[in-house]
Amino acid sequence: MSVTPQCPPDAATRRRAVRIHLCTAAILLAVYLGWYAGVWPGPMGQDGYSLVANINQGGARYTDKDPAWLLYALGTYGLSHRIEVLVLPLVLLQVLILTRLIGWLYVQRQPLAATGLLVLVACAPHVLNFATSLYPDAIFSLAFVGLLFEIWLALRRGHLNGWTIAALFVLFPAACYFKGNGIVMLVPVAYLAMRLKGGSRWLVVAIALSWTLAIQWGGKVADLGRGHGALKPLILFETVNFMQTRPMNLWETRHMVTDRTREIMARHISQEDIDRLYDRDYWDTLWHQNQDRVRFRHMSKTDFRHLRSDFLTYNLWRNLPAFTASRVNIFLASALAQGGMVGPDNARHGLRAVDTLSVYNPFGFTRLPDTLNQLFHASYNWRFLLWSPFVGVALIGLCLRRSLRHRDPDALVISGTLLVQLLGVFLFSIAAEYRYLLIFFYAPLLLLPMVLVRAAGQTPPRAQAAA
Repeated sequence: MSVTPQCPPDAATRRRAVRIHLCTAAILLAVYLGWYAGVWPGPMGQDGYSLVANINQGGARYTDKDPAWLLYALGTYGLSHRIEVLVLPLVLLQVLILTRLIGWLYVQRQPLAATGLLVLVACAPHVLNFATSLYPDAIFSLAFVGLLFEIWLALRRGHLNGWTIAALFVLFPAACYFKGNGIVMLVPVAYLAMRLKGGSRWLVVAIALSWTLAIQWGGKVADLGRGHGALKPLILFETVNFMQTRPMNLWETRHMVTDRTREIMARHISQEDIDRLYDRDYWDTLWHQNQDRVRFRHMSKTDFRHLRSDFLTYNLWRNLPAFTASRVNIFLASALAQGGMVGPDNARHGLRAVDTLSVYNPFGFTRLPDTLNQLFHASYNWRFLLWSPFVGVALIGLCLRRSLRHRDPDALVISGTLLVQLLGVFLFSIAAEYRYLLIFFYAPLLLLPMVLVRAAGQTPPRAQAAA
C-alpha cells in the first residue's frame, strides 16, 4: 500500500475531505448511538456501581479513582443523577475521535486500511461495550491515541492547525488525567512544545498548564483525594504473594520477606487470610472486599513507608522469580481477556442496587438488547483473536525499530510513549482486566498511518499540510 504524496489542498480536495469525514461520522454515529440505545444507560460493573453509590452518598473520593474522572462524573451524573448524562457525551466524543483517525486514512486514499480499522477496531462489539460503560478506560485509551495522532501530525507540519488545537484542548484532560498512567502524555506534549516556535509553543504550554492547574484545584476543592496510585497496590499485592505459605517448607524459603515486613503485615492481615484471600489474578479481595479482615486501608503512612523500603531493598529481589511470574500471569490473563467482563445488559440488574433517575431500556426495545448481547458473546467466544492487543504491541515494536533506524525523533517519541505505557501496564497491573490493555487495541489507529507514511518514503515535512 502507498500513501498519496501530500500537497497544498485546493477547494476540491477540501470538499472531498469534508465529505469523507461526514460519511465516516454518519456511519460511526449510527453504530454507536444504535448500540447505546440498546444498552441504555450503559453497563455499570463494580466500578460504575461504586461511582454512582458514592456520589449519591457524597463520598466520591472513596471510589479510589483519579480526580479528573471524578470531577467529570460530579459535573454530569452528580448534577443530574442520570447515568446517560455522564455516558452520552463520552460516546459522542469517541465518535469524533474515531472519525478523525479513520477519516484521515480515507482522505489519504487508503480505503482498505481505513475500512479494516472501522470494522475490526472502531465497531468491534467489545469496544462498543466499553465505550458505552461507566468505566473511564475507553475514553482514556482513545483520547490518548487520538492526541498522540494529532501531535504526530503537528510535528510533521511544523505548526498547529485548528484540529490540533481543538484536540489538545478537548482531549488533554482525558488522555493525561482520567487514569494515573496517562501522566506519560506530558512527555510528547512537552516535546511538541519544544519543537514548535513562537505563539504555537506557548499555546501548547498554556493548554496543558491550565488544565493541570484546574484539575488540581478542582480535586482539592471537592476533596477527591489522589486515588490509590500505582505503587501502593503493587507493593501490597506482591507482598501478600511473597508471604504465601510454602508446603515444601524448605530452609531456603523461610526468610522471603524481612522481619519488619512480617510485623507490619501481621497488624493488618493474618497469615490465614494471606493464604486464603490471595488471588493471583486480582487484588480486589485484599482491598475492595473483606475489609473486616484485611485492614490495608487503615495502614499508617509510617508503616507503608517501611513496607515500601523493604519491598524495594529486599523483598522484591528475594522474590524475583515470583514477582516475574506474577507480572507475566496478570499481563497474559488481561491480554487474553480471562478476567471479569461486564456484559451489555449489565444495567438491567445493576440499576436496582442504586438510587438514580436512569431507567434501563426506556425506549422499550424488545429485540435490540438481546441481539446486542448475542453479538457481544459471539465476539467474546473469539476474543483470543478478535480482541487481541498484540497487533498494537507488534506495531509499537515496528514503529520503534523504524524510528531508530531512520533516526526519526518525532516517531521515536510517539512510539516510545506507547512503549512506556506497555511497560507500565506490565509492571504495575494488579488485576487481570482486559480494559487496561484497551489502549493497545486502539493503537493501530495511530501506528498504521505512521507505518504507511514511512512505507511511502515520506520524510516528515515541516512546510506541508498533513491533515
